[in-house]
Amino acid sequence: MWGGYAVGGPTLKRFYSLHFLLPIVILALIVVHLYFLHLKGSTNPLGVGYNIDETKFYPKFAIKDTFGFFAIMFFVFVPFFLWNPLNISDPENFIEADSNVTPKHILPEWYFLPFYAMLRSISNKFIGVCIMFLSIICLFLLPAIKFKSKSSGLSTLSKLVF
Repeated sequence: MWGGYAVGGPTLKRFYSLHFLLPIVILALIVVHLYFLHLKGSTNPLGVGYNIDETKFYPKFAIKDTFGFFAIMFFVFVPFFLWNPLNISDPENFIEADSNVTPKHILPEWYFLPFYAMLRSISNKFIGVCIMFLSIICLFLLPAIKFKSKSSGLSTLSKLVF
């Protein structure tokens, strides 16, 4: 990802590309998720297979959710961003950049704090990065765990893993 020994042009281009492509990939996964939800239907937490009074996701809920999404975007977010775009901006964004001065309060965003703590707690950089990626891989392995009961809410192993 770095493309060299220090952060430079190639690194910034790669992170910008990732920053640009990742939302598109997430949107595609959401569409696939909604497709399978429509195809298979939703289940209940107890795993009981009764289809009494079942309401299909499409078209009623899909249209209702789409209308609600666009209503929130139009009536809440659009006026806020059009009339007060700088209210959500950090005041330090208006300070002219100086490569000789580093701000004293540099801290990663809240969603990077667990990984920042993992990297700081382990002195070896390589092992710290491995631990960081293993913590992400663990989340992808959770659905592969097979439980005895059909309901994961009743399983002690499921509660322990959660």
